[in-house]
Amino acid sequence: MLEKFKAESPDTKEIRLSRDNLAQATGIATESLIRTLSDFKAEKLIDIKGGSIIILNEGKLKNLPY
Repeated sequence: MLEKFKAESPDTKEIRLSRDNLAQATGIATESLIRTLSDFKAEKLIDIKGGSIIILNEGKLKNLPY
């Protein structure tokens, strides 16, 4: 997902995609996505700024069970 929707800068791990579009791309309800993003933010795996999702801990996100 990051590779497809990341920002222009190769050094930035940032996804610019609306919550609705991200939910649709991942196949989950928008409400579920919002709760999951909030959990990830609380665990300091991501940050959300101005509609962008910034990946703070890519390794830990990749190793989360589905």
